[in-house]
Amino acid sequence: LITDVLERDGRFETRSVNNGFDAGMMVKDYRPDLIVLDVMLPDINGKEVCQRVRSDSTMDEVRIICISGMCEPDKIEDLKACGANEFLQKPFEADVLVDRICTLLDIESVPAAS
Repeated sequence: LITDVLERDGRFETRSVNNGFDAGMMVKDYRPDLIVLDVMLPDINGKEVCQRVRSDSTMDEVRIICISGMCEPDKIEDLKACGANEFLQKPFEADVLVDRICTLLDIESVPAAS
C-alpha cells in the first residue's frame, strides 16, 4: 500500500522488502534517501534496523520514518534514540506520510486538491 501511494505520487522511486534481513541488504545496495520502516518485522525489530543503519557512517544522511500499529511513548522515544527521524502510528492517512517524507527530504508538498 505504501509503495503504491508513493509511486502514484510520481516524485518517489521506491523499493520494498518484507523482512529486516532483506532491508539491510537493500539499504546497502540501493542507498535510499529515506526508509519507511515497519517496526514489527518478522525477523528483527525496527529498533535494531535503525541501529544498524545509524552504525554505518556512509548512511548518516538516510532519513528513517518508523511506523507501527502498537507502540507506547517510551518505545517511540527508544526508536528515535536509535536513529528514527519520525514515527507514525497506524492507521494513518497517506497524505500524512507523504507530507512527512516531503518535510524530511526538503521537497515541496503538493497541496491537496480542493
